[in-house]
Amino acid sequence: MTDLARQHCAPLPAGTPPLAPPDWQALQAQIDAAWQVVDGHHLWRLYRLPDFASGLALVNRIGALAEVQDHHPELLLAWGRVEITLWTHSVGGLSCNDFILAAHIDRLAP
Repeated sequence: MTDLARQHCAPLPAGTPPLAPPDWQALQAQIDAAWQVVDGHHLWRLYRLPDFASGLALVNRIGALAEVQDHHPELLLAWGRVEITLWTHSVGGLSCNDFILAAHIDRLAP
C-alpha cells in the first residue's frame, strides 16, 4: 500500500491553492489507476458491485472512514454501483487530502 494510506487528512490553511498538475499527477501515480482526475478539479471512481446491499455496505464503510479523516466525498449509490467524487471545497479543487482519502478507500473497498 502507498504511503498515502498511512497518512491522515489534515486541515489546510486559509488561502491554500489547489494542487497544480505536476503535483496532483505525482499523487495520482500513488493510488489505484481506476481513480480518474476530471478536469484537473476532482477525483472520480466507480465501483461495480454484485447487488445493492454490497454497495450500501461500501458506502457505510466509506462514510465511517470519512468521519475519521474529516474529509467527506460525494457518494452515489445505485444497484450494483457506487460512484465516489473527491475534491477539497476550501481550495476549489484537488488537495493532498483527496489522494489520502482515495488511498484509504482503496484499502477498504472490495
